Amino acid sequence: MEPPKELSTETLPFTLETELERQIGADAAWQQGVWWGVPRFGHREGKVAYHIAEVLANVDRHALDPDDRRNLRLITLIHDTFKYHVDETQPKTGENHHGMIARRFAESYLQTPALLEIIELHDEAYNSWSIGYYRHNWPKAEARAKTLIARLGDLLPLYLRFYHADNETDSKDQSPLIWFEQLVAAQNNPPHSNLSQRNPPETSQT
Repeated sequence: MEPPKELSTETLPFTLETELERQIGADAAWQQGVWWGVPRFGHREGKVAYHIAEVLANVDRHALDPDDRRNLRLITLIHDTFKYHVDETQPKTGENHHGMIARRFAESYLQTPALLEIIELHDEAYNSWSIGYYRHNWPKAEARAKTLIARLGDLLPLYLRFYHADNETDSKDQSPLIWFEQLVAAQNNPPHSNLSQRNPPETSQT
């Protein structure tokens, strides 16, 4: 985990649109995380803020309707913002995975379980693919991915919409997304059903 730094005075490369987004953006822990990062594999843009800007642009293409867009934006704002809190001396799993750390932060602002699940699990499809690609163990990769699919259940279409938005950037390989969608298709799960009625938009807390 990196030591605390002074908050950046840079201007965000995107607009916080709602009162809830502005509440999240005013949190010092979020502000610190959004300006973390240097150019690296899969993230040539460097700082998390610039990745968020790319994903938000993709959200506008993939969202089904205004409510879905609102939910996808909330996931986007939080999903990678707590990488700076990961203890690099420990395994990046459980409470030390940036997705789980992001979920813990999100629990202070979001009450919709679906959004918390997507935030926590947003990299799990990629992590599954990595077992096959880097460790040459495709049976284990498929088993892990199928466990993810089962856990997501009806949230799978929302997960896939966010996965597209998150992955369709200049510096990311599309192979993990293609592999996961092929596995989903083999599992006979519809990837694009409308969950907007089951996932109402988050609103500002009073």
